[in-house]
Amino acid sequence: MKLNRIASLFALAGLATGCGGALISNQQEKQIGAGVDEQIEKEYRILAASDPVSKWAVDFVKPFSNASKAFRPPSEFGGYKVEVIADDALVNAFAAPGGYVYISTGLIKAADDCAEIAGVMGHELAHVTERHSARQLEKAFAAQLVSDFFLEDGLTKTAAETIFGFLQATKFSRDHEREADAVGLQISHDAGYDPDGLARFFQKLLKQGGSPPEFLSSHPATDDRIKDVRAAIKKRYGSKPGGSKSCRTSMKLPQIKAHLSGGKSRTTTRKKVSLKWLREREAHARR
Repeated sequence: MKLNRIASLFALAGLATGCGGALISNQQEKQIGAGVDEQIEKEYRILAASDPVSKWAVDFVKPFSNASKAFRPPSEFGGYKVEVIADDALVNAFAAPGGYVYISTGLIKAADDCAEIAGVMGHELAHVTERHSARQLEKAFAAQLVSDFFLEDGLTKTAAETIFGFLQATKFSRDHEREADAVGLQISHDAGYDPDGLARFFQKLLKQGGSPPEFLSSHPATDDRIKDVRAAIKKRYGSKPGGSKSCRTSMKLPQIKAHLSGGKSRTTTRKKVSLKWLREREAHARR
């Protein structure tokens, strides 16, 4: 797939729409997620799977898997795959197609309790259950290009780079963000956490002049957004929604923060890029 062809199709993003239902199958969404994950591991330092914080993150997300089934069975995309980005300056979490979930050490350190992290996590998983990223891709690219993204053995290397760049540059619509807020608070509540955690975290960021922990959105935390989340909580759960503020994990948040502050976290070795792929990229660059 030539890069100049991709560039011309980017110019048509938003004009071409898929017809007759989803263009991207569940299997293709998994492949897209794996491709995005490979790009993310080149962009960020990732905690090793053996690190206690990584194990905690996997444990943390387990109840969310069951809680999200009402919206989309995780078995459709092979379940959630969780990684921790080692960046204290990044107060963020995001989810890629196919259930790839990322949480930054900055977000973990900034949270006062696990209900706040749960609120953010529920919001990001809602983007997966509602297929927001996949729908953005379907909307932006014609059916022929979507099919060109894949070979018999999966997503092409060039397509993975293209999709990653597209997702970084694309903004979720306000409707998608509202849907992620509404669905996310239900997921975090059903996972056993106080759903007001999302509103409290937005409120904290608003006071700090920051923006909400979103990957594909530029919509900031606002008073109206906080009010909408709390109104939805009251409508669905009443004035006392219940749920825990503490981590429903064996390791608690103070222990996780102490480990991160102790400087003993282990990061993964960046994936090696094959010489074949490097030559392919150089060839594309000369076209």
